[in-house]
Amino acid sequence: MKKLIALFFITVIQNLYSQQTPSLVFDKHYADLVNRHVAFPSLKTNGSFVAAYIYLDPKEGIFAHYEKSFHFGPNNELIADGIDTNELHRIRLGRAYNFKLAELNNEHCALLNLPIQPNSVAYYQYTSEQRLFLTGKYLNDDREFERAQTFLEQLHQKQTHFPDLEIQLAYCYNGLRRYDLTIALLPKAMEHNPNEPLFYKELAFAFLNSGMATMAEKTYQQCLERTQDANLKSEIGASMAYYFYLQKKEEPFKTWCKVVADNASAGSQYFLLLEQLERNWNNRPTQELQIKN
Repeated sequence: MKKLIALFFITVIQNLYSQQTPSLVFDKHYADLVNRHVAFPSLKTNGSFVAAYIYLDPKEGIFAHYEKSFHFGPNNELIADGIDTNELHRIRLGRAYNFKLAELNNEHCALLNLPIQPNSVAYYQYTSEQRLFLTGKYLNDDREFERAQTFLEQLHQKQTHFPDLEIQLAYCYNGLRRYDLTIALLPKAMEHNPNEPLFYKELAFAFLNSGMATMAEKTYQQCLERTQDANLKSEIGASMAYYFYLQKKEEPFKTWCKVVADNASAGSQYFLLLEQLERNWNNRPTQELQIKN
């Protein structure tokens, strides 16, 4: 009888414990959990889970810092397993590793005996504005433009001319093919900084993909006047040369080919594209085409 009573109380305690400790839901994106403890299924061991800390390295990206492994008990409780040396010490989250995460709350962290913040990530310091900018930038790098837009626009509302913000936001809009937003954004940015060549590059790209070729050509010319970067000049020349190749307009095609020839090194992607277009000039599409992003 005593054993039955003891078993009853153990069961009650376990049920209360499982009710008090929220279960883990793996439905979060890494960008929303910077400076938070998270969990995800082990990449190395079946049936095991990883407790990690998400942090932002201003020079490299968003990372998951491995802390320890754990598993779920019979009542879905978290049971720490300690350090598994087979696990990756840190993972650059993004295109290669973009799995869903579960956020660990204070109770989860206490059960797993996790520190408030790992000592190894205390080195990375930045302001809330820098966090918004860098998160948006690295999402752009991973071509997650919709998520990047949220962070970059939030910062734009606070500090319109935060360094490099308008470039990243324009790149984001162009990636989303929201060229109208780029065309609305960048003229205002140019009023603040008229000599930034990348403003003209992104604006011209938006014009070109909006069917406004004359405005695109004019804006690309303005970009060329403001940069000494041979690679950027080559990229611009290749974009316009390709456009006029598709439009079957030989004179402007040759004009922009010269920009590539004057700036691109032999063997570069822009030089190779130019050679290919010139070789295939007589095999162009039979119908005029608009350049696409």
